[in-house]
Amino acid sequence: MTTLTVRKQDGAYVLDSAAGPRASLRTGWTWRRAEIRTGTGLWTVAPTDRRRIGFTAQAEHGAAVRLDPRQSHVPGPGGVARWAPGRRGGELVRDGHRLAVRLPGRPGGPIRVDVSGEWAEVDLVALTACFALMSRRRRRTLIMMAVIGGAGRGPV
Repeated sequence: MTTLTVRKQDGAYVLDSAAGPRASLRTGWTWRRAEIRTGTGLWTVAPTDRRRIGFTAQAEHGAAVRLDPRQSHVPGPGGVARWAPGRRGGELVRDGHRLAVRLPGRPGGPIRVDVSGEWAEVDLVALTACFALMSRRRRRTLIMMAVIGGAGRGPV
């Protein structure tokens, strides 16, 4: 099993391994879109729906990664991939190979990515999964802030 770490560095999230930095993820403040830069190019990541359940990473030639609990696609040979997001992390499984992402308890801490088996474009897939989970967390935070802000006004 290989363990990768994603840390915030100079305004971007950098995917590190034992060999050093491998790829980066840069987002906007709303977390609706992001750019992933890997050794193979630049990818745009965005949710496929309003509730931020599904996400795609694509370049000008089409989608390379699609993470959705109903239908996922990742590069490389193999069977159907299954994406299972949760509150603190998510797991992508295909043909017995597993990519598990664990978010930190507090925002801003390092993200742990455990990779078992062979994955094509592992940097792209790992950062897409990280963005999907962090974007969902950001959406939940904004909703909670709106509810708390609206509830504190009382009768006028």
